[in-house]
Amino acid sequence: MTENESVSVQAASARDEYGLVQMANLVASCRSFRRFDEGRRVPEGFLLELVDMARLCANGANRQLLRFRVVSDPAACDAVFAELAWAGYFKDWAGPAVRERPTGYVVIAAERGAAGKSAAPIAEVDCGIAAQTMMLAARSATPSYAGCMLRAFTPRLIDVLGLDVERYELKLVCAFGLPAEEVRLEPLSASPDGSIKYWRDDAGVHHVPKRSLEDVLI
Repeated sequence: MTENESVSVQAASARDEYGLVQMANLVASCRSFRRFDEGRRVPEGFLLELVDMARLCANGANRQLLRFRVVSDPAACDAVFAELAWAGYFKDWAGPAVRERPTGYVVIAAERGAAGKSAAPIAEVDCGIAAQTMMLAARSATPSYAGCMLRAFTPRLIDVLGLDVERYELKLVCAFGLPAEEVRLEPLSASPDGSIKYWRDDAGVHHVPKRSLEDVLI
């Protein structure tokens, strides 16, 4: 056994020792899903519960700069979807087709310090913590929902949402739905071109290459 392999074995053993198996499995299942079952919509109450958890997350100086817009009405979801871009590595894919689109969104915004000024830089960190908390919560639910965090949206989105651009700065769109695709984690060595780019096989399975524990330790 190589030194690198030994590190992985030790880490796997530690999960049992420290009671981390359930959490490790949840994190591994919390991938970016981009195709959903539109026939089974995410309840608005579920999205509100996600926001209720996100508001309790740690944030810089407890300033609580984040604000959240829940979108669940079908027409409103269509309007948000029209302003999004999907899966940058798939240059010939325009995003999920009709009947495969998200059925709910939580849009994260930050309050600006002054009209027209950028929000405080710490809001970027706060946003990531809140978004990942909601993604993990969605995967832990019954039934298990899935989501995708999107930073690629048009400037028009804030107007679509009816928000004051002088007061709010859009940070992230979290899309949710019942997953309608399979997503698998792969070792980086399995990548067809040796890169970190995700890919889909002929069966439509979405593969996500990840660096090993040994690769990320410095």
